[in-house]
Amino acid sequence: MSNPGELSELERRKQVRIRLRPDLDFILQKYEGKSFHVVKDPVSMRYYRFKEHEQFLLGFLDGTHTLEDAQKAFEARFRPERLTLEDLESFTSQLLQAGLAQNETPGAGKQLFERYKKRSRRMFMQKFMNLLYIKIPLFDPDRLLRLMLPHTRFIFTRWFLALSVAFLLAALLLVLRNWNVFLSKLPAYHEFFTMKTVVYLWVALGLVKVIHEFGHGLSCKAFGGEVHEMGLLFLVFSPCMYCNVSDAWMMPNKWHRIIISSAGIYVELIIAAAATFVWWNSEPGGFVSTMSMALMVVCSVSTFVFNANPLMRFDGYYILSDWIEIPNLREKANRYLLQLAQEHALGIEVPPQPYMSLGRKVLFVIFAIVSWFYRWFITFAVLVFMYTFLQPYKLGVISFILGTASVATMFGQPLYQLFKHVQRRGRLPDMKPLRTTISAALLAGSVAALLFIPLPMRVSGVVLITVDPANLQRVVVPEYGGILKERLVVDGQSVQTGDELVRLHNPRLEIDLRINEVAQAQRKVQVTALMAQYLAGGRETRLIEELNTAQAELRMLQTMHRDLKRQLEGLVIRAPRDGLVMSLVPVSEIGKALERGQPICEIGDDRDLRAVLLVTPSDRALFSEGAEAWVRVHGLAYNWWPGRVMTISETEAKEVPTQLSFKAGGDVATQHDEQTKMERPQSQHYIIAIKLKPPIYEGIHTGAMGKARIVAPPRTVWWRINRYLATTFNWGL
Repeated sequence: MSNPGELSELERRKQVRIRLRPDLDFILQKYEGKSFHVVKDPVSMRYYRFKEHEQFLLGFLDGTHTLEDAQKAFEARFRPERLTLEDLESFTSQLLQAGLAQNETPGAGKQLFERYKKRSRRMFMQKFMNLLYIKIPLFDPDRLLRLMLPHTRFIFTRWFLALSVAFLLAALLLVLRNWNVFLSKLPAYHEFFTMKTVVYLWVALGLVKVIHEFGHGLSCKAFGGEVHEMGLLFLVFSPCMYCNVSDAWMMPNKWHRIIISSAGIYVELIIAAAATFVWWNSEPGGFVSTMSMALMVVCSVSTFVFNANPLMRFDGYYILSDWIEIPNLREKANRYLLQLAQEHALGIEVPPQPYMSLGRKVLFVIFAIVSWFYRWFITFAVLVFMYTFLQPYKLGVISFILGTASVATMFGQPLYQLFKHVQRRGRLPDMKPLRTTISAALLAGSVAALLFIPLPMRVSGVVLITVDPANLQRVVVPEYGGILKERLVVDGQSVQTGDELVRLHNPRLEIDLRINEVAQAQRKVQVTALMAQYLAGGRETRLIEELNTAQAELRMLQTMHRDLKRQLEGLVIRAPRDGLVMSLVPVSEIGKALERGQPICEIGDDRDLRAVLLVTPSDRALFSEGAEAWVRVHGLAYNWWPGRVMTISETEAKEVPTQLSFKAGGDVATQHDEQTKMERPQSQHYIIAIKLKPPIYEGIHTGAMGKARIVAPPRTVWWRINRYLATTFNWGL
């Protein structure tokens, strides 16, 4: 016989009344042929999806019916399916936690306030869970979009769609028909990734994302939705905008939702097509050309890598979810994969899942695994790019800190959720010892293999193609300097000894020559007059002294005249030897003053090419002379030419070729030396020379830039981590 206290407690639970909030919006939708009800919370702007039997229960949560009434009505409507009081309480508890319902107990208001604070803290923390993707809400754009819609409604017409598609195809056809010319017009790696281009990319990304987000917002308004949130988004620390169009979930037509999700991508592709035509017809190197190229890159490459890619939670992800009619695709895929791991790897009993077809199961497993690895790949690629860009300035530690934070969030969040799950249950889940041991051993073995199995090691860097210094002679500005007047040769031109290379102009020398000639004429007249007096019989001591002084001054002026003439003739710089002209002073220097010792060019024999790069002391210790190396030259596709390390400098470099300086697209931070007119490295670097093996492709010439990879002995990941920490933080690991 039951205890009266227990019966009274059971009866009390049955008599609980739950009131659903009256301001909630409901709409019926179909996914994969099944009916679902989408609920919109107009306060939190969150959306929820309920199945048919859940919607039936919601109808009894009106504050007048008890849980017992809802239970009996459910079992009568969906007989023979049963609904336990515990399951019904769990369902209503979820509604209460989500803020969709409230009960009439005295502590209901306090519970709502506690849930609000908890949700606010969670949202605040989520902003920092991904440091490369931070959102900050700013304003409600609904009224602005309502005013813009009448003026932009033509965008949603069929004729505009046809014109825009034709425009996109025309840009694509232009590139494909002139593919080789298109590649030749693209800047080299070291020219593209400069501070100037990065600023252009940064500005272009911000401008494009503003238009992108207004495309989403206008599309949502065009199909009857509401847009109440727009703000600032820091995407890889680049400021741009975002627009919350979650109201699209209330649209029963999935194609409307797909159009809203793809509107931003569509707008960016149109911008990319327009930028392609402008870049193709503009003068290379100018503002218009550089900005058009930046827009072309941002609106094409980044669109497909990020926005259109369904593996990341951007537009492409929502397009795929709506197309295959699986909302919250990532969460469901991750949850299914986690349950498989718990069940098969740890032997934990998990609640039975509703029936899923084999295709759905395969889709969830593949999507969960591939999207996880792809997010890691993108994060790693972004951090490596940042490290490469910041390392020459000794700021690579910033990339390390961000990488550590990213790893902590991607691994720490699941561990935190597991801890909270265990804390709620009060004990560890029941696990089968054998399976757990095998899984732990496999995991430990995988981690050990990753950390301690030696992997191939490469030392890479930007290289300059040049010749052996023994066959190279430098031509510099003479000691008196001058203004560059004319270049008489071009880079790569073959010259012979004595051929003119450049002509300089020195106004001071010309003025001094004219003054000298005038002074000579005056002294000649003076000498002639004194000589006439002397021949006429004048033998005074004073006359003889004046004549001797005038003759001495005339001889001195004549000597100075010969020196000035020689210096002026020296302003025509000639080749000191036979060979090829390399590293010629650029055309942009014409009209500028060149000071003493400034390099004009180099003359050398290009039959013995080598690739020169600079490495840090830690990289220098990884290989020795004779190490295998590979060189790829910019502009010659992705072909790699073999070579061997010829020399390794024993002393640190005091000067750096201008092309290898970070100012010109290299990877070495330098500062200009006013005395030598050369670039000096800001930190310790050593010059490495790689001899290219014949035959050498004719497109490889002196002065060309490229990328080198030197093969070093294999090293473990653990060794690399210790080395990085030791070099970055000066730790003795």
